[in-house]
Amino acid sequence: MRIKKIILIIVLLLAASLRLFNLAHYPAGINADEAAIGYNAYSLIETGQDEHGHSWPIHFKSFGDYKPGLYFYLALPLVKFFGLNAWSVRLPSALLGILSVFLIYLLVKELFKNEWWGILSAFMLAISPWHLHFSRGGWEVNAATTFILLFVLFFIKSLKKIQFLIPTVLFLLLSLYTYHSARIVAFFLALALLTLYRKTILQKKNIKMIIISLVLGVALLVPLAMSFLGPAGTARFSGVGLFADSGPLWRINELRAQHQDAMALGNRLIHNRFIGYGVAFLENYFDHFEGNFLFLSGDVIPRSRVPETGQLYLFEIPFLIIGFYFLIKNKLKNKAVVFAWLLIGPLAAAMTFQTPHALRAHNTVIPLMIISGYGFYNLCLWLRRQKRLFVVLGSLLIVMVVSWNFARYLHQYYVHYPQTYPFAWEDGFGELVDYLKDNQDKYEKIYVTDKYDQPYIIFLFYLKYPPAEFQKEVHLTSPDRFGFSTVKDFGKFHFEAIDWQSLKDKERSLIVGTDEEMPESAKIIKTIYFRNKKPAFQIAETES
Repeated sequence: MRIKKIILIIVLLLAASLRLFNLAHYPAGINADEAAIGYNAYSLIETGQDEHGHSWPIHFKSFGDYKPGLYFYLALPLVKFFGLNAWSVRLPSALLGILSVFLIYLLVKELFKNEWWGILSAFMLAISPWHLHFSRGGWEVNAATTFILLFVLFFIKSLKKIQFLIPTVLFLLLSLYTYHSARIVAFFLALALLTLYRKTILQKKNIKMIIISLVLGVALLVPLAMSFLGPAGTARFSGVGLFADSGPLWRINELRAQHQDAMALGNRLIHNRFIGYGVAFLENYFDHFEGNFLFLSGDVIPRSRVPETGQLYLFEIPFLIIGFYFLIKNKLKNKAVVFAWLLIGPLAAAMTFQTPHALRAHNTVIPLMIISGYGFYNLCLWLRRQKRLFVVLGSLLIVMVVSWNFARYLHQYYVHYPQTYPFAWEDGFGELVDYLKDNQDKYEKIYVTDKYDQPYIIFLFYLKYPPAEFQKEVHLTSPDRFGFSTVKDFGKFHFEAIDWQSLKDKERSLIVGTDEEMPESAKIIKTIYFRNKKPAFQIAETES
């Protein structure tokens, strides 16, 4: 018993060190979503309103994507006491990531009464590229995954002590208030759990507690439901939802056109929106179980991927195979929970047209690490039954393979990630804003490229621009085809694609563009570089 506690503590310390080490500087820079969280928290502290002048909202309008607000409020006290910086925005996610490592241990122990399996699952989650990556940024999804994990843990506890049903409902609701995709995953996961354990839960002696929990849940759900009656109800899904992709429609029309009578009833029964989008959904869903995504290259979005690294380690392939085999073979009372979660995990991501998507399918890492931990556990059991020399050699081989794979991931993350995708984390903006802040009084207007994601919010963040002033100036543009808007002007800053010919004659102005936007004739007075030494911004002043 003592050795188990010691090893668990070591695992938790490992998880903490991996998530907290140099958190303010890795990832490099700060992305637009993190800046939005930090600045809106700052705005609430200063004025009681968000950047758009809304008082203590449930959804933050932000770029027109109406972000669920719980993570903003988690960051708020840290911004209050430690200032508006990357560390304050990222710390809630890091702490919740550490908590998740402990929670997966508790969940496995609760489900299967096996501490070693729980410890190994916790270890796998502690070093998991998928989980570690999203624990080190201001990601709402990591908080949502933690709340879903708490929800499942307390639901399983409530099967023995029905009093745990109240915290079960509370954590379920917290996940709904945290991230869009969690609403779909949590709903279906709750449905699956109720189906699996309906006979245990729906007993006469539990009715009183069930009614109390339902009343509490409905009451706390009302503000969220009311918020959905406004633009928050449709804004996000209309931008990135599967039906926002016209590709399946084009394919349907193309297939119909290959028939002599495109509108014949038989052709319409075979080639229609239901079939077209159904096939697209299935393709999106199974993308998340594809080997290249899981083990080799990961997500296609630079912000969510580490170069030449999958969402899982290569050494987990045999662990997962062994884990699946023994989960299917052995008669384990609660194994249906793991399989149900694994199947439900990618549902929300599959309902969008950008797949595979590590962010929206993030919760899937939990059942995968439980299965991987079980494979690791059974491999250790098998080794113990072998001859001593084979045990020693086998153990050394496992340690060497795991250590090499883990060390390589850290090398890719800390050395190559900041240099390969510096633009993904708005690298260079901090130095740029510092320079402009020191020199802005010399100029009437400052024109800044909008090549990088939502530059206005990055400027607000680094400038600590007075929220009361910005609330008077803010004007969102019309949504683009993905449903996102932006702000083109505040103060003396204007954000647009740089056209040097149209801007060069502006009086007393600074022009900030990329090296592709700035011609040789421009009078460059300052160049800001990415960490890979390539130019991020070139600053020129007009001749007039």
